[in-house]
Order: sequence, then C-alpha cells, then structure tokens
Amino acid sequence: MTGFGRGEINLPDRRLSVEIATVNQKNLQVSCYAPEEWASLETLSAPWIRARLVRGKVTVRVTFADVAAKPTTTAWDDEAVLNTLADLRGLAARAGVPFEPDARLLLQLAESKRTGRAPLPTLETCEVAVAQGFAAALNQLVAMREAEGRSLVTDLSARLQKISALVADMEVGEREAPKRHRAALLKRLQEAGLSLDPSDERVLKELALFADRCDITEEVVRLKSHILQFANELKVEKSGRKLDFLVQELLREVNTVGSKAAEIPTTQAVLEAKTEIERIREQVQNLE
Repeated sequence: MTGFGRGEINLPDRRLSVEIATVNQKNLQVSCYAPEEWASLETLSAPWIRARLVRGKVTVRVTFADVAAKPTTTAWDDEAVLNTLADLRGLAARAGVPFEPDARLLLQLAESKRTGRAPLPTLETCEVAVAQGFAAALNQLVAMREAEGRSLVTDLSARLQKISALVADMEVGEREAPKRHRAALLKRLQEAGLSLDPSDERVLKELALFADRCDITEEVVRLKSHILQFANELKVEKSGRKLDFLVQELLREVNTVGSKAAEIPTTQAVLEAKTEIERIREQVQNLE
C-alpha cells in the first residue's frame, strides 16, 4: 500500500526532517538514507517500522530541514577565501583568461568557506527525539494507508459478492445437468434405432457415472466457506497473508468446477469468477 508521512527531529541547534514513503510490495523492504554521522539509523529504526508496517517497499530519508547555527559559528574563513581567490587569479593568468572578480564571486567563495557548523550529536544521545520524529512520520503514513485500505475493502467486498452470485449460478446450472443428459442420451439412442428401456441397467449406469463426474457439491460448499472466511478477514487488521491463502483456495476450487462443468452457463460463470479472483489477488497483495 502507498503512503507518506513526515516528522521532525528537534535538536539544540538543528532541526531535521524524517520522511517515510511506501509503495506496494508483497513483503516488507526498508531502505534508510541518513546523515553519515548516523550510519546506524537503519538498524535502530527497523523495530519501529516493523512494529507498524507488515508489507511494502519503505524508503526513509532523514535530511536537514533547517540549520539554526549560533552566531559565533557562522563566520567565514577569510584566509581560505583569499587563498582561493589568489589560486583562481593565478590559474586565469596561466590560461591567459581575463580575471575580474566581482561581489557575487566573492560572496559565493565566502559561503563555500563558511566555518563552524557543529557536527550532529551521536545517535545514542538523541535517540528519544529521533524516535519521536519517526513516530510522527509513521502516524501520518499509517493514516494514509488506512484510508486507502478502506477503499480497497469496499472494492473487494463488491467483487466477493459477485463471485458468490456466480457460485450460486454454477450450483443451479449443474443441478439440472443429469436430467438434461438423460434426455439427450435417450434421444440419441432413439435416433440410432435402439429401443432401450430407461430403467435398463446400462442406461442407469451411464447416468450415474455422468452425475458423479459433474457433481460439484463439495466444491460449492468449500467455495461458500472460503467466501465467508474472506469476508470476515476483511474486517480484521493485518490479515493480508491469510487473504492471500484464501484467494489461492478460491481459484483452486473454481478451476475444479470448471473441469467438471457439463453446462455452458457453468463454464461461463467459472470464467467470470476466475477473472474476479485474479483482480482480487492483485488487490490483496497491497493489503496489510
């Protein structure tokens, strides 16, 4: 599921931002990009993220949102600026290029030589603030994912109802199949000039074998059970993996019905049901 959240890490002379974004992925994968002083942040933050998220490709970025440096630490390094300016003048002379520095170049050099930026404190000393920043970002992200989840549940419920109706069509269609097969068999025998009694043992045996081959009672019972379980699991948090399993079972039972189907309407219902199940499978992979 997709989502985005942002939090702040407030330090004595720094404010950093924590941005966490997720995109759809069946399993959980976390990538963390942080200042080099905090190389261990990915390891530290992993439990915080795994406690809130089960699936998705997660990208964490910790960046400087603002630098509130102390006045005494914002001075330019005058010597460094002058030395750089002299180096540039010498380079221009050797290259035979006119060199006329202006105020803009001087300011750019001065900014590049600004000194005194204090390094970040160690991650261990500000772990509480970092945890709070992550919590704020995760709260926003989870709220966004929950809103998307509610929309997905509405869509899945509608598709589940459609599959339930198709299963009912399969059940009704195949229930009359033995009767139609009996009538067709007797008609073919009559057209072939064979006068067999409908109660003849051979006719009854053929009808019994046919009825057994196209009997989908067990599959229909299991399909109805899986549909009910699926509907119940949609109301439960973090049931994505169980829904994955139920989708597989739905597809397996529908395929079995398709292999037994003796009626064209049943085959059509099977094809429609498989289409809906495949659509559900794609959506379920996005659910927690």
